[in-house]
Amino acid sequence: MSVKGRVAIVTGAGGGLGREYALLLAAEGAKVVINDYGGTLEGQAGTPARAQAVADEIIQNGGIAIADGHDVSVKSDTIKLVEKTVAEFGRVDILVNNAGISGKPSSHADLDGESFMRVIEIAVLGSQYMTSAVWKVMEKQNYGRIVNIASDAIIGFGAGGDCAYAASKGAMFAVTRDLGRFSITKGILINCILPSGASRMGDLSEGSKMITRTFFETKKCAPMVVALCSEECPVSGECFATGAGRSARMTLATFPGHSHEETAKGFLDHWSEVYGKEKDVFIPKDTLDHVRYGVKYASGLEVPELSGFGIVPTSE
Repeated sequence: MSVKGRVAIVTGAGGGLGREYALLLAAEGAKVVINDYGGTLEGQAGTPARAQAVADEIIQNGGIAIADGHDVSVKSDTIKLVEKTVAEFGRVDILVNNAGISGKPSSHADLDGESFMRVIEIAVLGSQYMTSAVWKVMEKQNYGRIVNIASDAIIGFGAGGDCAYAASKGAMFAVTRDLGRFSITKGILINCILPSGASRMGDLSEGSKMITRTFFETKKCAPMVVALCSEECPVSGECFATGAGRSARMTLATFPGHSHEETAKGFLDHWSEVYGKEKDVFIPKDTLDHVRYGVKYASGLEVPELSGFGIVPTSE
């Protein structure tokens, strides 16, 4: 894949999955900025030593890399990180928004709001700060590749807890689907992966550790990331599960449902229609496609084709 000579920033790249993304990008010829503030899984900052170790590993293998210790949850830090990258390499072509934490465990019956928001701050706000920081550079180039990170945790484990991690990954799924459908007009492709790979986060419980360490070798998530970072990437606004050498599109779906109803009891009485059957699944290509489908089944009317519901987004 043609990432050779491209300039990439990988956040949270001091270990685990982020390290593998950075190593493979460098092996394929990209110049890589290894960002990691060396923090804990609960979100306390450390040192950039982990980032430097990965950068040194790339350099020893004949690649080009520099280390960076900025905190992506701080807007001014993300701006400085991008400025540092441009000063060193002259441009930014690729951003992998990998930084994220599991957070301090908190019960659904006694939510720790500070811990919950720290998870959101790093994974969601940090990713959006980074996207914002590279946007003007990529827009001017009329070229960019951004890869966000979600998780199959959004499907639902049913384990309880504060759900901060799943919430942060659900947000990245949604951001990708939405902004990725606009960014393509600027030459910027934004996609997302839901990786299954061994990492210190996966080691937090014996069950997940057994599964990831047995079936999901960490480095096998990296090829799909590189594919989405390449010039040849054919899509924007899409999400893909990847792990164990497999990649597959993940999407949202709906069903015909039950219509022409005015009472709660009526919906309950027709629950099998509301719930839907797998054979009747419909996969909308975007929000408007979903709205058009729903209106058609509810009223038989056709919603006209619109762009962004008649609202034209701008980069201002």
